[in-house]
Amino acid sequence: MKQRLWEKDQEVKYQSGRKGLVYRIFKQYVRLAHSVYYRKIHFLGKENMPDNVPLMVISDHQNSLNDALALVLAINARGRRKIRAIARADAFNFPVFGTIFRGIGIMPAFRLMYQGIGSLSNNADTFIKTYHELLNNGTIIIYPEAGHQDKRWLGKFSYGYLRIAFEAAERGNYETDIFVMPSCNHYSDYMNIREDMIIKFGEPVSLKPYYGMYKEKHRTAQREVNAIVRERVADLMLNITDLDNYEAIDFLRNTYGIRYAGYNGFNPCRLPEKLLSDKQFFEHLNTLKTSGQESEIQQIYDDAAFLNSRINEYKISDKCFDRQPSLMTVVPCATLFALLFPLYIFAFISDILVIYPPKLINRRIKDAMLHGTITLIFSVIVAIPLLNIILFFSTWAITGSILITLAYLVCLPFLYIFVIDYDKAWNRFRKKVRFYNLQKTGKLAELADVRKRIRERLDKLLTNRKS
Repeated sequence: MKQRLWEKDQEVKYQSGRKGLVYRIFKQYVRLAHSVYYRKIHFLGKENMPDNVPLMVISDHQNSLNDALALVLAINARGRRKIRAIARADAFNFPVFGTIFRGIGIMPAFRLMYQGIGSLSNNADTFIKTYHELLNNGTIIIYPEAGHQDKRWLGKFSYGYLRIAFEAAERGNYETDIFVMPSCNHYSDYMNIREDMIIKFGEPVSLKPYYGMYKEKHRTAQREVNAIVRERVADLMLNITDLDNYEAIDFLRNTYGIRYAGYNGFNPCRLPEKLLSDKQFFEHLNTLKTSGQESEIQQIYDDAAFLNSRINEYKISDKCFDRQPSLMTVVPCATLFALLFPLYIFAFISDILVIYPPKLINRRIKDAMLHGTITLIFSVIVAIPLLNIILFFSTWAITGSILITLAYLVCLPFLYIFVIDYDKAWNRFRKKVRFYNLQKTGKLAELADVRKRIRERLDKLLTNRKS
């Protein structure tokens, strides 16, 4: 369809609807990087995505760059449709970040709350490029919460994404039906590498039925569509709305929630099923709290908060109460760690340029939700290629064998994964040892009683089962 764009839009020299070579190469590399960074990525609901239509993908934002990159990989860009994302402008302040972002089509958005009112005029270029993409059946990824959340809940949506979508339709004389696709990101763990994640798509919203309303009342149309889109995003994700008791609820879903999942036919070891179980678990608790049992639920939350604080203070794991470590289990584990330690040292030295720099950087960054992005960019996307180049020439010079050199480089990602898994297993082992020592002193008796009381109350309220 021939576009009817406003005259001032022609000032932007911008070709839309094609994938450049840089984009294609980088997308494949990011796909490989994600297979290293994440243990498993689940793409769900892709059948909801319409083909060959303008698409604006809206998502919750509970991480940083990790969210956008995962969405780029998940979206089926058939018809040679280019995918672009809009990110906070201050993310481009880091030179490496800015280069990578622009190379893969991420565009800056200046926001009042972050850059001030004087910066908003800088959005004109990004908006016009976005209009071009949408009117050429492109895909735009945008996060209407404006910033990433530090908890599993959905913040307020800015209307900016709908302003862009409706203005694009206006520039196309309202002949193009633009769709808004709700989605969600969900992680087994925000902070750590080698965890599982979910990208889930919901039912898209067509804007065409709202064009008449938009012509008469811009804000009313935006308000109605926003309410629908936000509700659909909330239905996809784990949205813990009781923020006053968030820490207690999050602790319960990761402890008692395993038991709850089994009672209700979910496999807690599979993240998609654990997400459904956690959603049901919170909704059940919230229903009880608002239907006359507030005091009892609140007492459970208070006990859970106390138990969680003590477990963190003692640096132990709740799982140890179910499978209490003994000397017969601690000694074999210690022996295995000792046997694998030489391989760990070799792997750590091989990947030290990948492992250590992001740790130094993250120590200076207060926003913990950015730590995963720092690790992904500097360790997996930037450091691994540079390390491969360095090790290729150095290993070839030392061994004189191209086969040995190539075999070593092929092993590097697996050595990196081994270091991560070894560190995680070692931390779990240390928690078991602490639990074993504390148990002998009797310091855990009170915690065991509180834990038993929580489970008995929840069994009675949620499952009608006895402990």
